[in-house]
Amino acid sequence: MDESIQMPSEAPEQTRLRSSTGVVSVHGQRYAVGLIWQPLQNLDDPILEVRETAESEMGADLYCLRPAATPQYGIGRTELEHRDGMPSLAAAVASFFADQSSLCAVFKVDEGWWLIAIRNDLILAEEDVVFSNEDEAKRAFASMMAVPDWGLRIVPSEWQMEGTENRDLNAILQKARKIRLQPINAVRRTKFLLIIAILIVAIVVWLIYSLIALWKNVFPPEKIRVVEQPTVLPPVRPEPEKPKPWEKVVDLSAFFNQCWTSSYQIRSIIIPGWTMGVIECTPTGASTSWRLTNIQEGRLSWMNFGLDEYQLENMKVDVSAGGDSANGTLPFSKLPMVASVPKLTAVELDNDLKELKQAANLTGFQYSRQTILDPPNRPDGTKPVNQKSYTYYSFTFSSPYSPLDLKKEFSKFSGLEFLRIQNTPQGGDNNWIYEGRIYAK
Repeated sequence: MDESIQMPSEAPEQTRLRSSTGVVSVHGQRYAVGLIWQPLQNLDDPILEVRETAESEMGADLYCLRPAATPQYGIGRTELEHRDGMPSLAAAVASFFADQSSLCAVFKVDEGWWLIAIRNDLILAEEDVVFSNEDEAKRAFASMMAVPDWGLRIVPSEWQMEGTENRDLNAILQKARKIRLQPINAVRRTKFLLIIAILIVAIVVWLIYSLIALWKNVFPPEKIRVVEQPTVLPPVRPEPEKPKPWEKVVDLSAFFNQCWTSSYQIRSIIIPGWTMGVIECTPTGASTSWRLTNIQEGRLSWMNFGLDEYQLENMKVDVSAGGDSANGTLPFSKLPMVASVPKLTAVELDNDLKELKQAANLTGFQYSRQTILDPPNRPDGTKPVNQKSYTYYSFTFSSPYSPLDLKKEFSKFSGLEFLRIQNTPQGGDNNWIYEGRIYAK
């Protein structure tokens, strides 16, 4: 097998027979296998090429695009249990091993033995298959070894083949990028609607042109007397362009460091007879509250003594009129502002947030898509001139990990800002609640 030649795609029935299943499960996540892989030639209009290939493959109704040094697309079928939004197993593994020149691997999955082969950053057309028989999988892997110079060979440890190694597929997928299937018909509908819109615009332009011509015939220019009046217009001063929301956000590292330091200082305050509430950090400072829980021991004098004892002179405390509750605020030094330009689209962000929700130990992870209108609509609902809209995802989650622990995990995101961090000091559970937003490009 010449490594420079891409293996031809099979007919639908041949593909079904070669791969014993179209879907495998890895650690509870379902992945599509048995896709027909082709290198992408038309980079200007990839959907046109995908559609042409799908028309020659009976039953093909799903596809995914794999960005790489040599882009590829995979064709799937609903009849093989492929579904809209299902990630491709081959594309995920290929993204993880993007630094390898070539790879041939067999992984043990619940449905059998899955084979994948990658040469020159291309998933080979016929080598994304599952074998239900272990001997068949071994023979297929051995036949691939006829091609020399594989950069990496992976097989199950029990095969004990020289020159190979074993890798945990689940560990690979936790760090791999998910490329998901989407329906081909949706692309066709979009282009159909675009053609209809173009036709409507053309008809409107033709009608306007016809009305102008009719007006000129009925009222020739020489019969109309036009009295020109000098018009003096005031100079137009262009309004300065308002900064985008992500161009001035609080530096995440500085905010996390300051929140952790201030929360630790506040948690250390022990005032006899008083119980501390939730500690909350915002970009302006940290705050908390106390309530009197033991009248015999609690005194207002203990409050001032506690603040002096723990050297928190900058903390401002307001006691209620009844003397049984108090609120305290510890302002931050001015945090630096940075620009964090979004790099992912809304669809890519949605996929990454789904992956983060599944992979990380984030309890109650919730997120929703939101839109900012700048400037906002007028009171009557109409849009002002030069209105811009920005899409973002708001999110909230709880975690036992402190801001210092999560700082590295979230520093890789762009267009991200945290709005609020809460910590519950009582009970010893050290639980943290985070709230923020991340913008799409």
